[in-house]
Amino acid sequence: MTASDLMVVFRLLLESFGAQGWWPLSSLAGRGSFDKHGYHKGDFSYPRTTEQRFEIAMGAVLTQNTTWKNVEKVIKKLIECGLLTPRAISRISLEELGQIIRASGYYNQKAKKLKIFSGFFLKMEELPGSHAQPDRGQLLALWGIGPETADSILLYAYKLPYFVIDAYTRRLAARLGLVSGGEGYDRLQSLVTGSLPREYELYAEFHALIVRQAKSYCRRKPLCADCPLRSGCNYFTAGQV
Repeated sequence: MTASDLMVVFRLLLESFGAQGWWPLSSLAGRGSFDKHGYHKGDFSYPRTTEQRFEIAMGAVLTQNTTWKNVEKVIKKLIECGLLTPRAISRISLEELGQIIRASGYYNQKAKKLKIFSGFFLKMEELPGSHAQPDRGQLLALWGIGPETADSILLYAYKLPYFVIDAYTRRLAARLGLVSGGEGYDRLQSLVTGSLPREYELYAEFHALIVRQAKSYCRRKPLCADCPLRSGCNYFTAGQV
């Protein structure tokens, strides 16, 4: 399989799993088109408000080195405590915030990251019009924000076409034979985006589908027998299973 086959991969995954509805908004869980976990499948109109953008950005920071299940618990607790706005996060003490987000792991570091990001977010929201959108360089300049987190924020909170490269994407790309496995973040991102239309909706759905695929079949110990990508997968056809 080559990079030119990525749209085929996307269509196969979409046909197999359906729309994923990322990024979930816990604050809207169970309302309207949102399921009980806050996923909004097939609806790319969210986020619509400053508060929703901030919730997604917080989630992108909190999910570093942990599972979404843990993050979901933390966000629900933040909602209960009235801490889902940048001003509220800026006002609470670092120590108290750390205890509230404890279930996300590395909570002292993440509390500091959230405080720094909240200050940055408030400054961005004071800017007029499109200037309220951060650029990638500004996010990467913040302490604790790496490429994956920055691109998650840009893609899901601001609807900008930045493809997120995470561990699942690396694993799938290597097993499909698209890469050797040692490529840097920006190199792998360029390879993916250079083979796809530059569309926010496509990037958002494709990344979410890759995560679903990796959790369902392309695990560390893969379950290839029923995988929808097995016919074009180098790992499977080479008999490495």
